[in-house]
Amino acid sequence: MKILIIGKNSFIAQNFISKYSNKNKFFYFNLHFTDNYKNYIKKILLFVKKNKINHIINFAGNNDNSIFLNTNKNILRDNFIFPLTLVELFNKQRINFTFFLSSEIEKIENSKENSLYALSKFFLQDSLKFISKRNKISLIKIDNVYGPRDLNFNRLIPSLMLKLLFKKKKIKIRLNQQKKLIYVKNLLPIIFKTIKNKKPFNVVNVKGKNINILNLWHNINKTLRNKHERSTKNNVFSNFFETLEWYKDNLW
Repeated sequence: MKILIIGKNSFIAQNFISKYSNKNKFFYFNLHFTDNYKNYIKKILLFVKKNKINHIINFAGNNDNSIFLNTNKNILRDNFIFPLTLVELFNKQRINFTFFLSSEIEKIENSKENSLYALSKFFLQDSLKFISKRNKISLIKIDNVYGPRDLNFNRLIPSLMLKLLFKKKKIKIRLNQQKKLIYVKNLLPIIFKTIKNKKPFNVVNVKGKNINILNLWHNINKTLRNKHERSTKNNVFSNFFETLEWYKDNLW
């Protein structure tokens, strides 16, 4: 199986490549998809044919889920037009795909929580249901993902890791909240399984664990302060300690 990875700089992609690159033949396409994408289409078509790609996993995306629309973010282009373009481009080659959806889709009927990001993922999901295609397509619908290698400090868990490591700096985080979180290493086997998908259209729902962020904060600080033995694998907080260790070892 020859697998093309698009968006290899995504932290999920980096974890996926680290885990599975020794067992599979991965290819990488680095040219960015732009508004004037004729050149992109030509080059990726040649690349896929030359390397006889069987499956494409698209980790690339625009995850600005602000309720304030910003036309410069190109959210619809990156999350909706780009995946559809890929499917249309490789329909005759019967290349199979893995794309990512978001649980943010569930907010589109709420005007206070809706966003262009949620709409872009909703448009993708519904369009792929009804367009004529020969490809086998997997859509992975996920909550918030966290874990090692995530350097987007606008996200909750990376900023929380910074706050733990640099306590003297004022890093503002709203601790009093609940978040559904998925540990990235638990997501990887699910992504890999979609490569072997035989269904024409396959939607995989991956639900995160509901985490009280304030409780998480207190638990990690208590453990660090008292130098307790690291949490066991059965402890709900063990994945956060593993993530913290990665930031501690690599952030400097």
